Amino acid sequence: MIDTPCPVSHRSFVVEAGNHEPSSQHHHFRERGVDQELHTNRTAANRAARRILDRGMWVEVYDGDTRELLAGPFDPDQAAPAYIV
Repeated sequence: MIDTPCPVSHRSFVVEAGNHEPSSQHHHFRERGVDQELHTNRTAANRAARRILDRGMWVEVYDGDTRELLAGPFDPDQAAPAYIV
C-alpha cells in the first residue's frame, strides 16, 4: 500500500467498528458494541478499516477533529471498497 500523507499536518482519523448497521444502532457506545481507533495517517486508517471489515464488523471513518464522516458505513457482507480514505 502506498503511504499517502495528509496535506494538512497532524490530521487524524477515527475508525469506528460496530456489530450492527450504524443507522440502526443506539447512541451509547457500550450498548451498541462500538469500538474506535485513532490513527494519524491515511495508511494506518485504511489498514485498520480493512482489518475490521475482515473481522466481519461494520466500519465508518471520521475526521478526528470535526467528526465529519469521511467514509462508510461499509457493510462486512459486501465486497470491500478499493479506496477507503
